[in-house]
Amino acid sequence: VSVQSRTSYSLDWETEGSSCDSTGLLHFALPHQVEVMNGATTTQSKGAIVLHSSTRGDMVAQVTTSGSWLLTEDEADEEVDFYPSNKPSADVVSQVNLLPTLQSDINSDWSLDTGSWYYNGKAYQKYASLCLMAADSSVVGDDTTLLRTCLSKLEALVGPFVNNTMSVPLVYETSYKGIVTSQIFTANDVNVEFGNGVYNDHHYHYGYWVTASAILKKLDPSWPGMAQLETMVWTLLRDVVNPSSDDQYFPKFRHFSWYLGHSYSHGVTPMADGKDEESTSEDVNFFYGMKLWGQVSGNKAVEDLGSLMLRLNARTVRTYFLMTSDNTIHPPQFVPNHVTGIFFDNKADYATWFGPEKYCIHGIQMIPVSPINGLARTVTFVKEEWDDILSKEAIVTGGDTTNAWLSLLLVNQAVINQADALTKLATATMDDGLTRSWALYNAASPQPTMYVEAEIGAGGEISVTPR
Repeated sequence: VSVQSRTSYSLDWETEGSSCDSTGLLHFALPHQVEVMNGATTTQSKGAIVLHSSTRGDMVAQVTTSGSWLLTEDEADEEVDFYPSNKPSADVVSQVNLLPTLQSDINSDWSLDTGSWYYNGKAYQKYASLCLMAADSSVVGDDTTLLRTCLSKLEALVGPFVNNTMSVPLVYETSYKGIVTSQIFTANDVNVEFGNGVYNDHHYHYGYWVTASAILKKLDPSWPGMAQLETMVWTLLRDVVNPSSDDQYFPKFRHFSWYLGHSYSHGVTPMADGKDEESTSEDVNFFYGMKLWGQVSGNKAVEDLGSLMLRLNARTVRTYFLMTSDNTIHPPQFVPNHVTGIFFDNKADYATWFGPEKYCIHGIQMIPVSPINGLARTVTFVKEEWDDILSKEAIVTGGDTTNAWLSLLLVNQAVINQADALTKLATATMDDGLTRSWALYNAASPQPTMYVEAEIGAGGEISVTPR
């Protein structure tokens, strides 16, 4: 792969033989590539050669004498940022009692060292998000007291991370060259920490640390521990998404496939149905954090690469993982599920690794709650998923609000029914990676149109449809 710019990249093949020079390279493009490829042959093109993939729809043959495909990922008008594009107004903040809720969340007991890099990371981003709200004048006015309290607690909490003195420190593993939990060696068990030691889920686990650290660097760039924090974050980024072939300590793009447009969850362990991806939203969260970290670090190359990978990743999520009723990638009898569940190379399994409940299968695609979720979770998708499946589940229709998965579903519901979601979020039990104030803040933010579809009519007129 060659990254051309913030919005374009090319897939390049080395070819041999006179026919490659005279006739060109024949290779098959996936649906998400055909959409954004310069001069692509489509399924509707005369003489198109179509190949059926295992799980990603129809592949279309492309012939190029250059041996390269140029693909573009245009940026939407809304800038990817720490805050929602449309932050809640002061009136809405007052109506949902956001300030006292935020004060309660910040003044509550915080803890980080659970022995799990995944759950610690979720907690770190959860607490960092509180500081974002404490820096929002529409929530706190001109008072900076709450922000100072929040940052003080966050910086004290993250100290063991920057020093790598958590109860289960990270170590460098030399066989596959990466950063893993030391617990795999102390427990002598490859399955601990979701298989982190065998390179499972690093983009999930470390994405929380990168995103939360970007928030901290934005809000308090002169913190005395910042240099050590930067060292840790750059190391985690290199582990997951090192872009350089010259880096002797980490492989290039460990988890991410530029051809498929998304990451793989499984690392070095073989899988009968091929590698897989489950939580698309945590995949998106990593590239969101990467983009933000590049932004606050003043490293435009990293910011641009993060932005490109974020938008490519979101496109593949919309194309293959989150299914609207017009989806033609998957069999018609499977599309009404609206999410694929565990997406393997050779099958899509409407399930999770940890539970059969539908709220789990759908909810795992919603974490963490973040302003970036709308880039992959379009309004059309959210409405169809809610109307067809989630609104009918007992977790939603019943009166019990103690199941923490409900909080995630309600923030998602706010995209299409804000008033109802805000009312229920006031009392619902929160997910372990979510605070009530952050849930209310995001639910109270009007959903922007982050993704649109455009059609050109016979007369040249252009119609734009929000998705």
